[in-house]
Amino acid sequence: MKKVFLGALLWLLIAATALGEGVYTPSQKEAREGETANYWVTPMDITNESAVWAMLTAPITVLKGNQKKQVSLRAKPSSKADIVGEITCASQSVHVLSDDEGGWTKVECYSSSFHDSKVEKWNQLVEGYVETKLLTTVKPNQHMGLVVDKLTQRMYVFIEGKLFSTLRVSTGLPNKKQPYNETRSGEFLLVSKVGTFSDGNMVCEKAIRFNFGDLIHQVPYNRSRGDKVFDSFEKNLGSRASHGCIRVQRKRTPEGVNMSWLYKNYKKNTKIVIWEDWPGREIAPVSGSTVVYYNPKGGVNYHSAETCYSVTNQRQLPLTPITMDRLGTKEFSKLTPCVWCNPPETWE
Repeated sequence: MKKVFLGALLWLLIAATALGEGVYTPSQKEAREGETANYWVTPMDITNESAVWAMLTAPITVLKGNQKKQVSLRAKPSSKADIVGEITCASQSVHVLSDDEGGWTKVECYSSSFHDSKVEKWNQLVEGYVETKLLTTVKPNQHMGLVVDKLTQRMYVFIEGKLFSTLRVSTGLPNKKQPYNETRSGEFLLVSKVGTFSDGNMVCEKAIRFNFGDLIHQVPYNRSRGDKVFDSFEKNLGSRASHGCIRVQRKRTPEGVNMSWLYKNYKKNTKIVIWEDWPGREIAPVSGSTVVYYNPKGGVNYHSAETCYSVTNQRQLPLTPITMDRLGTKEFSKLTPCVWCNPPETWE
């Protein structure tokens, strides 16, 4: 059996123990009475399409306000109480934990503290109080939804209840000097197109805002190296590498999906859910009988479909089917997963 296991949790995250099977977010496992499917009560299992789709289309509770503004989360139901976290208005979901308490409501979320914040709660799971009058419910886009899994470093694109395509991404890579690089977890709404922005020699195109300064955008290119050169950033897709944004592949999957496709087909209030790589989780292997594809005439990759945009010679299509378990044999051991179409990488 071939498996990939999660290493130690990054030092900056709050301490946590393995939670049962490790498939739930670190919150209550059972919904409150009358609570619908959402990030907080849905197992982190991408193979359960019906549960994931119910989560992606369920109403979301956010705070009223400008998408570039934040509200302080208070330790007690008072504007004078200590600040225990920060919540981005308009796009960031909060999980309601209580009914109204004298004009205040208890909620939980991952604190959206950024680099210039005095509230040093970098992606920490926090709970506290916000003014009830700020809470509002939004119905997300019912056609499409996105899941980003920090464990697999993949974006899963769902359309009309089905997993439509899988993309490689890079979420935030924090370090001791920059703990705020961690991409905030939870559920959010894609609220506005940003387009192109620069950070030094790094240029990011087709950006869409989901959490104040955090965006999904096409994998950057380095403008100091002449015409758009992506390779130095592209090679890191599938692993943590960003400053907090979510870098998305530009190469088209067999379904024709990439960041350009997302930018073109984006609708305001599309929900994006970001799963945490908590202890106890592992990348689930697929069955060894799962079919993938390869080019028997010198191909070096295996693929998720019988056609792939990485294969430019049309005479080599369709590709030849092979089962995953044969990848462990000497004859096929050198085949590596295609970085365009993103086939499974673990099997049992």
